[in-house]
Amino acid sequence: MNSLKRWRTCFAAMLLLGGCVPGAQETDVDSSKPTEFGYQTTPRTVRLLEGEAAYNFYCIGCHGENGLGNGPAARFLNPAPRNFQDAKFKFISTRFAELPTDQDLFRSISNGLRGSSMPAWGHLPAQTRWALVEYIKTFSDIWQRPPTPAIPFVTDPYVEAADKSAAIRRGEVAYHGFFSCWNCHPAYVPAERISEYSVVLGGPPRSGLRDGLNQAAIKTDEEDKTIFAPDFKRDYIKAGTSVEDLYRPIAAGITGTAMPTWIDAAASGPEDEDGNKLVTQADIWAIAYYVQDLIKKRKVMIPSDAVVVRSNREMRFGELGMEYTAELPVVESEEFIEDE
Repeated sequence: MNSLKRWRTCFAAMLLLGGCVPGAQETDVDSSKPTEFGYQTTPRTVRLLEGEAAYNFYCIGCHGENGLGNGPAARFLNPAPRNFQDAKFKFISTRFAELPTDQDLFRSISNGLRGSSMPAWGHLPAQTRWALVEYIKTFSDIWQRPPTPAIPFVTDPYVEAADKSAAIRRGEVAYHGFFSCWNCHPAYVPAERISEYSVVLGGPPRSGLRDGLNQAAIKTDEEDKTIFAPDFKRDYIKAGTSVEDLYRPIAAGITGTAMPTWIDAAASGPEDEDGNKLVTQADIWAIAYYVQDLIKKRKVMIPSDAVVVRSNREMRFGELGMEYTAELPVVESEEFIEDE
């Protein structure tokens, strides 16, 4: 009887110590890794909870409860809010029709998209904006695919130059001669010059160009909605007007539109008889400088000294026995004031 008790005591001790019983080590768990039980949650779950709360407060009215772009305000908006379940994003740093990087989503949330109903949310804490990125990616299983690398940001050969005139001149040639941006955007030189630029860059003389060459062409996107490529002298540039912000959509393309990934086309551009490249990927930087110069040449419609600010009380016409007769003059000027 005593030996049975001793055996039971020894067996219980082995169970407590572990390792003495075959298979005991198989149940060992590394408790240093984050896990979810009780009140404890993983960092990702915390981000998702914050992202969901921020989405339901700031985004749901346009993008909808399930991310379909069908929130209660959506029917009043043009362009329509993004459908996150489709996961097709326009302003990205990856190739045409690929998933954006997290940084792409963060940039669009932070800066907004000018000319649309998407405001800039840069005033929110960065932690909240990153949480929104994490939560947006829960609307589609497409995000289970391996991440897509961004396009190469080749060296900007003009970045150190104080005078950007050489970049602007080269951009004009590349814009009209090889990249043929005038197929969608307006041309900013005569048709004869376009033909000359084409020959300079190894192409054929051009003739029979499209009607309305100096205006934006009417196009349709993949959803058969009418769109206009922006006229850089008058229209909103949605993703920003810095040289880097202009380089990105030119190089990567814009998903769902006729704007292709030009970084690849430039890499296989024409050569002269000696094998020298007539077009390079660096020419995309030149186009970015050229487009930025076009934007800077916009005419100011209402200069700052023509704006009259009145108090709310004075704006209630007639309350103070006043008549509102002031007219703001339209002034033509080459001075550039960026359209906010």
